[in-house]
Amino acid sequence: MLEFQLPEHLQITETQIHEKMLKMAPQGIDTSEGHMYWDHTKPTARIAGELVEYTLPLTLMIMFPQFAFGQFLELHGEPIGVYRKAAVQATTLETFIADEGTVIPAGEIVVTLGDEHEESVRYSIQKGGVIGTSGEITLPIKAVEAGLHGNVPPNTIVGIEKPIKGLKRLYNPEAVTDGAAIEDDESYRERILERNRNKPLSGAKSDYVRWAKEVDGVGDVIVQPLWDGPKTVRVLITDRNRQIATQQLIDEVKVYIDPVDGIGEGKAPIGAHVTIGTITPVPVSIKVKLVLEKGYEIDEVLKQLEDNINNYFSDQPIIKYALVGATIIKTEGVIDYEDLLLNDAAANIVLAEGERAVVSEVLHIDTAA
Repeated sequence: MLEFQLPEHLQITETQIHEKMLKMAPQGIDTSEGHMYWDHTKPTARIAGELVEYTLPLTLMIMFPQFAFGQFLELHGEPIGVYRKAAVQATTLETFIADEGTVIPAGEIVVTLGDEHEESVRYSIQKGGVIGTSGEITLPIKAVEAGLHGNVPPNTIVGIEKPIKGLKRLYNPEAVTDGAAIEDDESYRERILERNRNKPLSGAKSDYVRWAKEVDGVGDVIVQPLWDGPKTVRVLITDRNRQIATQQLIDEVKVYIDPVDGIGEGKAPIGAHVTIGTITPVPVSIKVKLVLEKGYEIDEVLKQLEDNINNYFSDQPIIKYALVGATIIKTEGVIDYEDLLLNDAAANIVLAEGERAVVSEVLHIDTAA
């Protein structure tokens, strides 16, 4: 976020305000500390200083989307139709192994196993079923509460709140990755500024990017016009965690943009045939030797570095080695770096159509260790 600069005429401190008040004292009045005039003006100067140094800057900041935050940022977005994305409930498939004929009802709660350090996560069975001759069935489940805590590794959703007779075992065969927290201020701010910079047109590439990102749970977007001939558009998406989009999310974007091809019942204009797919993430390992400013911890800098590089990756068809280096040097706490490797090579990475780079790891190479 940009650094807010208070106008020069408002850059005054409590001390300066009090000094001006003392100079305005009637002739012959003792203005030294401890005397009545000094004591009576000091509290007023303190309040005025608080207004000028704290309250007024915050008031000015929330007037502009570049600096607004929280509910005040929403007041900039909502009038132009840009709303903060809600948290997303994680979804996955759960496999149940049980005796033939065992009924697995919809609405039952399955859970991860918690302990004293971590609470269990609850998921609701979305569609019931009956165990057949194979002795197992796989059903869709959804986290009861929205947020990142619903993202768990495979084989961790292994409990059920109410026992079911005949049920022997249950587990999630795949990791859960599509749960997302409520949209943070920086992501929301960027969408507001993007809308202000690029006014709605009639089906330009920027419109399709914006429409896709208006759906809760969508992260990165790639638009491929004329991908299958005239009047065709393909929109590739990731989830908000920059992972492969689920079929459910793909379907939600399709319904929002173009529920019936070419009819114009969604956001897309009449005549447009829109296909929604998922971006293929390409993991990129970052290895680098960092030189940090005094007072910065390596773990904190590496986390910020990962976020910054992912932000650079978000819309790049070619990952340029030099620009990754520039991103590193701009990261707070970094003085210098050397020995940078991208996937163990000091070279650019060219992505295929429909691919998007994602940081898999950031490793600090400590040659002194």
